[in-house]
Amino acid sequence: MLQQTPNDRLAKLSWRERIGYGLGDAGFNFYWAIIGSYLIFFYTDIFGISAAAAATMVTVTKIVDAFTDPAMGAIADKTNTRWGKFRPYLLFGTLPMMGAGLLTMTTPDLDESGKLIWAYATYMILMLTYTVLNMPYNSLSAVLTADPQERNTLNSTRFFFAYFTGIIVGAATPDLAEYFGGGDRYSPIGWQITMSIYAVIASILFVITFATTKERITPPPEQKSKPLEDLKNLLVCKPWIIIFILAMVIMTTFTLRGSSATYYFKYFVERPDLLGAFIGLQVLGLMIGAMSASTLTRYVEKVKLLMILMAIVSVLCFAFSFVPKPDALGVVDVNDAERTSLKAQDLLGEAHQPGDTYAWTRYQKVFWIIKDRVALDDNSATLELAGLQNETISVIKTRADGSVLDSAEIPGEILLMFALSILISLALGPKAPITWAMYADVADYNEWKTGRRATGMTFSATTFSQKLGSAAGSAIMLSVLAMLGYEANQVQSDASLEGIVYMQTLAPGAFAFIAIIALLFYDLTGDKLAKIQKELSERKYTTE
Repeated sequence: MLQQTPNDRLAKLSWRERIGYGLGDAGFNFYWAIIGSYLIFFYTDIFGISAAAAATMVTVTKIVDAFTDPAMGAIADKTNTRWGKFRPYLLFGTLPMMGAGLLTMTTPDLDESGKLIWAYATYMILMLTYTVLNMPYNSLSAVLTADPQERNTLNSTRFFFAYFTGIIVGAATPDLAEYFGGGDRYSPIGWQITMSIYAVIASILFVITFATTKERITPPPEQKSKPLEDLKNLLVCKPWIIIFILAMVIMTTFTLRGSSATYYFKYFVERPDLLGAFIGLQVLGLMIGAMSASTLTRYVEKVKLLMILMAIVSVLCFAFSFVPKPDALGVVDVNDAERTSLKAQDLLGEAHQPGDTYAWTRYQKVFWIIKDRVALDDNSATLELAGLQNETISVIKTRADGSVLDSAEIPGEILLMFALSILISLALGPKAPITWAMYADVADYNEWKTGRRATGMTFSATTFSQKLGSAAGSAIMLSVLAMLGYEANQVQSDASLEGIVYMQTLAPGAFAFIAIIALLFYDLTGDKLAKIQKELSERKYTTE
């Protein structure tokens, strides 16, 4: 007979277990970060699917995938093994997800219809295998400990590793794809090899999480699996309904920011060479924000804190929309076959004057992301691009008075874009650990109210809402592009450029404001939560 004591339920976790659990989310982000930031771009600009077709495909696939979450939650709740309910899936689901990831980044030579069928099939399989691992992983955090502050610390640790991985994937993916693509960042083989590396690392991390964690909180021994009853209980649970809406809205915000960044820098800013740094620093801000969550929640109640943070996000996103495009191109990726020459004044933002001389340069890879500027044999004010396809070009101008102007210097407008993006990420960062702790609180509330513990169903229904939010964000992004006449790898219309800017700035701010409204109705806080934990801790569960 194994007695679950109150001390088991309120266990203080070792750093070995916290880190082991956190490494699991690092593994998931080797997949999720590339899906969230680059997959839409991969489909439209590399695989060659139209924006309208990609919008429909991503939306349909994510909605179908979202409905698998409750089913997976019911399966996990019914699972009973010597390793627990949730940990076994981290061990046995790794290889199928690895294979699905590789197929998703494979680009067979098919016609438009064939490409679309391939994208539907492979992406749906990837998301299904992701659910099989990720849903039990999310639920695992609720059965390691019920101590509220321990949960905050556990989830802060988790999202430190998640965002750290996001920095690596966000910053390194374009350069890794270029490196393995033989110098072409738009080479399909480069993206596939990059995904292969990520998948292998992720699989190792999932096994580490399995080996270093222990499930401590179990349902009452007499509880029978009744998924329909558990789902019915959730549908009338006010805190869960609010969390459902909150998760969907905030995930829409994240998806819009991540998926629009690639288009924003390629077509509006026209500096795709800065994309990796932009996304990497964006995720660094999220990571620092997540690390601060456990400290902030010691001084500010978590729901009130989330409302303050979402208000900051809304204001900063609104300010971001006013940042203008730089007057000069600065650095140009030559990937448009129709462009035959470059004018120095377009890169520098300054007209040619008598006595000005020019030194054109291209970027030569030294090792991976380390590059050197190599002089081209052309000192004229206009550079002919014959033989320079897929090169990155900049120019240095020496004026008649001896002063120097380098187009590679980053203008103030771009520095402001980076600064605002980092500040938005710092405000968004604490959201993830705080809301995941809130999901665990809702699972406890439901157990306290109904006498039934359905951790898997609670978390799966919540991740269902996140996937709907992700689908909504992707659908909004791609539908706006299609409606405004987006054409991949072409000069965009003014309307299309405005849509891209608003998807990166105003739209995320609007959804952050909606999140504030949802939080006004959430009351599972303070004394009420303490009372629930106290009463649950006093109950004695005995299992055979």
